[in-house]
Amino acid sequence: MRGRLMVKDIATLHASLQYAGSPRQTVDLYLLEVPMHSATRRRFLEILPLTGVTLMAACSKTPEPAPLASPSPTPMPAPPPEAPPAAAPATPTTNAPMLDPKEPQALALGYVDDAANADKAKYPKYASGNLCSNCALYQGKAGDAAGGCPLFPGKQVTANGWCSAWVKKA
Repeated sequence: MRGRLMVKDIATLHASLQYAGSPRQTVDLYLLEVPMHSATRRRFLEILPLTGVTLMAACSKTPEPAPLASPSPTPMPAPPPEAPPAAAPATPTTNAPMLDPKEPQALALGYVDDAANADKAKYPKYASGNLCSNCALYQGKAGDAAGGCPLFPGKQVTANGWCSAWVKKA
């Protein structure tokens, strides 16, 4: 009786030889197949996708994250120079022009040169006494006729002006 005997490990091979082998019966060893080649192929096919993903990640052009701790300490950058005060003097000597109430940004915020001329119907938030000079955004000093405002960069607003972005100074 000749047939193919599949053997998965050495213990199974030994048991198979004892069962099949008798003094009168021989077992042809070339008929025994040890499925080592299929196991390695199967293993190769299992790790192939993982290897491909690893290679793509290793060859990608994304920068590596910075290390948490560098081996040598880097010197701290020098502190930035102190900024000059943003407030304008009592008589504006800066080159910044006055804000024209007809500019688009001024119109959008309802800016007027004189708070008494504010449209109370259109801006019900306006109250008597609300002026640019007592607004938290006003950058001029007390008593200045005009000063800067971050809402209108590069322009000066009058101290007696008003806009809808007025916020009470703390």
